[in-house]
Amino acid sequence: MAKKKTEEQAQVTEDVGFEKALGRLEIIVGEMEGGTLSLEDMMKRFEEGQALVKLCSSKLNQVERRIEILVKDGATITAEPFAESQGASEETTDEPGNGLPF
Repeated sequence: MAKKKTEEQAQVTEDVGFEKALGRLEIIVGEMEGGTLSLEDMMKRFEEGQALVKLCSSKLNQVERRIEILVKDGATITAEPFAESQGASEETTDEPGNGLPF
């Protein structure tokens, strides 16, 4: 059942913007550092935090790829959308923020 709940949390957070996700992460870290949560609540926050970290990392990777596309074009600056499938394998291998305290 915990796996299903984690998958639901991941689906819910996909529509959240980067700034909102980052703000929620800050709240979660504060709650976890506060020391007042039960073990069960701590695990819920941890799971939510992991989903938000993954979301933020994905969004940052998307922005980085868009910047690379702009820079590689040289003299003419044009924005080109990148294929989502290109970055799917990259996101799982290089996720900044894995050392966060939650």
